Amino acid sequence: MDDQVFIDASGTRRLKDKELVVPIIVGTVAFSLGKKASESSSHRWTVYLRSPNNEDLSYLVSQVRFDLHQTFQNPQRVVESQPFEVTEHGWGEFDIIVHVYFTLDSGVREAILYHKLRLYEDGEQPGCKQDPKKPVVTETFEELVFSEPRVDFYQRITHHQPSLLLPPSQLAPFFTTINPTLELDMIHRSRMKVASMVRDLALSSGLAAH
Repeated sequence: MDDQVFIDASGTRRLKDKELVVPIIVGTVAFSLGKKASESSSHRWTVYLRSPNNEDLSYLVSQVRFDLHQTFQNPQRVVESQPFEVTEHGWGEFDIIVHVYFTLDSGVREAILYHKLRLYEDGEQPGCKQDPKKPVVTETFEELVFSEPRVDFYQRITHHQPSLLLPPSQLAPFFTTINPTLELDMIHRSRMKVASMVRDLALSSGLAAH
């Protein structure tokens, strides 16, 4: 048997000490309702999950569940096809929980992400005048990490040929341009910095104890 492959408890072949990393973006786009605003509805907003290059995610993601604030009717919204997005109206900002469900061959049920809905830019206050045609866009770059993935799943994902999502999301013109390579590099640098700080802290604590 290949030294890089092992058999898990269920008899599935997996890659030893290997990680499969897939970049993903969670975001919100919020439009002010302007003169149509009311006390209970000042904005129309959309929360979404997308790929950095607006590609089709169906090769990896089977469905997405967005957990909204409990004050919304039916706060758990399940989207089973692309684009993975939910549009609502409201007046307040809150944290949205995003459950990402994967294809069966991944062997992983879901990943849970968190995203803050923002209706105002930094420095703006509720009730301030906003341009209804200029939305507030907030996006978070994330990594989906599959540790010691199944061999067949790893091979399928790494050999997948990307294709653009058709038709594209109507919000695509407002998406920010993100370079996954640069974002991943920043994340890896941050991880290394944190690991170094942890080592330094452990070392200083050890010296203090003597």
